Amino acid sequence: MKLSTTLLMSSTAMVMALSASAAERQGAAGEQRAERRQEGQQGDDGAAPAAAVTEAKASDGWLGNLGIRIIYENAVGMGTFTTTGDAAQPYWNMSYSIRPSYTIDKALKMKVGARFDFDHNVVENYASGNTVPNELQFYDIRLYFQQGSIVSVKTDAFGPVNAETGERSAVFDLGYTLQVFLPTSKASQISNKIMGLGLSATSTFSPTNWLSLSYAFGVTKNFNRYTQQALDTSNFSAPLPSRAGGVEQLADGLVALGGSNLEWALSHDMALGFAFPVGLGDMGLTIGWTYFQNYTYANNVKDEFASVYAQAGRGYTDLMRGVFEVSWDPIPQFGIALGWLVDQTPKTSDNEDFRFPWWDTTNGADNRQTFYLDLVATF
Repeated sequence: MKLSTTLLMSSTAMVMALSASAAERQGAAGEQRAERRQEGQQGDDGAAPAAAVTEAKASDGWLGNLGIRIIYENAVGMGTFTTTGDAAQPYWNMSYSIRPSYTIDKALKMKVGARFDFDHNVVENYASGNTVPNELQFYDIRLYFQQGSIVSVKTDAFGPVNAETGERSAVFDLGYTLQVFLPTSKASQISNKIMGLGLSATSTFSPTNWLSLSYAFGVTKNFNRYTQQALDTSNFSAPLPSRAGGVEQLADGLVALGGSNLEWALSHDMALGFAFPVGLGDMGLTIGWTYFQNYTYANNVKDEFASVYAQAGRGYTDLMRGVFEVSWDPIPQFGIALGWLVDQTPKTSDNEDFRFPWWDTTNGADNRQTFYLDLVATF
C-alpha cells in the first residue's frame, strides 16, 4: 500500500491555471507518480520521459511567466502490511521534487524548465536501491524545452466548451518535449553516464468537457563512458554496491559490477480521463497504461566462453505500469486524488501468461502494487 501527500505549486497558465479542471490537475499529479519508481530500476531512471500534462488554458499566474511546482510525497509498499513469509517486506519512502519553469509563449504552450528530484528511504526492504539507511538520494537533474501545441484542431461540431465564453477549445493537440538528463543520481554514477537526451511527442483528443484520450511516445539516448557498469570508487564514500561473487577490479579505482548499461529506452503512454462537476468542485477519473522498452549497448559477445543459451547483441528488458485514480477539486486552488498503481513485467515469470496491468498482488513482497493519496495545491 502506498499513501502519498503531494504539494503542487505553479505560477503560470502553462503549468497549471487556477481555473484548471479536475482532469487537468490530476494529469499534473500523475506526472510525479509516473516517474516515482526510479529507485532500484536504472532502466526507469534513464528511460521515462516526463508524462504529458494537459495544460490549463487562459489565466495569468501570480508571478507572470515564471512558475514553480513543488511536490512532496510519502510512499509505502504493500509488503509493509504483509506479516507472513518472505512477503513481509516493509518499505517507506519520502520524495521531493522542485520544478521551476518559464513560459515563452502561452498560445503555443511553449516553456523551458528544470527538475530537481530527491528522496530518502525511511524504512528499507531487500529491494531498496539505497545502500545506507535514510540516505538522501538525488535523481538526475532534468532540463527541458516543451511546446505543447504544434498542431491544434478546432471544430464547431464538437469539442470542449468554455463555460465563460461559450467558445469551443481544441479537440486535438499535438506537442513535444526535449529533455537533457544530467548524471547526478547514484544510478548514473554507477553506470558512468555522461548525459542523456530525451524526446517525447504527445497527442491529446478531447471530444467533450468530460472525456479525454491521450497517447505519448518517448525515446531516450544515454551516453556512457563504458558499455558495462564500471564503478569509479572515488565517487562514493558510502559502502559500494556489490554483486554475487564479489566485484572485479578492472583498474586502479575502477571495479566492474556485472551489469550492462542502457543505451536506448522507449516508452508508450496512454491515458483515458473523465471529468464531471459534483456541485462542490469537480471530480475526475483517470485510467492509464505505460509500456517501457529498454535496450543495452550491443556488447554481448558470443564466444567460446559464453553459455550455449547466450545470445549476441543487445540486452532487452520491458516494464509496464497501470494507474487507476479518482480525483476531486473542492475549490479551484486545491485538489485531492486517490488511486493505485502497479509496476511489473508484462508477462509472468514463466513467460506463459500476461499480467493484468491494473491489479497484481503476486509480485514477491507486493511492493509493486501500491496505493496513494495526493493533496494538491495550486498557486
